[in-house]
Amino acid sequence: MHTLAFLDAVRDPAGTFLHLLVSALAHFVDGARSEIERALTRYLFTTVDTSSAGQRAFTGNPSLRRMNLGMAVAMDILLGAVVLFTCLRSMFERSFRARYTLKVALPRVLLALVLVHFSLPLMQMGIDLNNALSNAALTLGADLRVDGLPWSAAMGPEAVQRLGVSQDLFHAVFAVATVVAVVILILAYVIRYALLGVLVVMAPVAGLCTVLPETRNYARSWLRLFMVTVFMQFVQLTVLRVASVMSIDNGGGLVQTLYGLATLFLLLKVPGALNTASHLETKAKTMGHHLERAVIKAVHPTHRRVSRSTA
Repeated sequence: MHTLAFLDAVRDPAGTFLHLLVSALAHFVDGARSEIERALTRYLFTTVDTSSAGQRAFTGNPSLRRMNLGMAVAMDILLGAVVLFTCLRSMFERSFRARYTLKVALPRVLLALVLVHFSLPLMQMGIDLNNALSNAALTLGADLRVDGLPWSAAMGPEAVQRLGVSQDLFHAVFAVATVVAVVILILAYVIRYALLGVLVVMAPVAGLCTVLPETRNYARSWLRLFMVTVFMQFVQLTVLRVASVMSIDNGGGLVQTLYGLATLFLLLKVPGALNTASHLETKAKTMGHHLERAVIKAVHPTHRRVSRSTA
């Protein structure tokens, strides 16, 4: 048998190389399927604390809670410095706004205290809302399982067996590309999970930044990043649900493989689209401020001329 295989390789080296290459690619796709399904089950459908065996709330992680508490204590100390700075500015700054600095800052200080010490339940409320919306997206039609996603057929046992029999290198390359795209999606969710942990720890800092106008933009940036990081899951699951309903070919053929790749492309574009949409309000507000200043500059000289002529 080995002699016959050697003779075949000598007669048709290109065909033998193609056979070995497609077999290796099919084996790669088949071996990656179980790990991919396990990771998707862990991260894709809900946002919970994966360090525990049960479905514990994300902010219920003891390590995150301790770090958040330590950061809150540090912000309490800095809050005294912020109040002192506000008092000194109201005393020494010679401007119209400085007369009302302390009066405006005190309610914001009280709000900052609430945000600093109740950041964990407030963040968990946002995460719970995302989980509820994600569950609604998953239950809009038939149950969406990890083995019934638009790209699952391209990595299924039947598709892998078909690749090994037909020696279709073109299809095998796209199947490997699908595996790589799914791995990138999993990597994005691992990064999301780690980023949410950082945002939980830094939440008291964002709460303190709401007091002073010089630091309020940092609080807005934190809130924008938190909203995009949390609710990207709901948007992606909605896209996934629509893609599953409109599935073209469940047999794992080339068209279904390309459809799975297109779905993964849309899923990976969701965070960037949400980030762009979250900046539209800021850009509109900045344009409004510039327009207001331009109108004031245009009207102010005219107002002064009218006042002088009247006098």
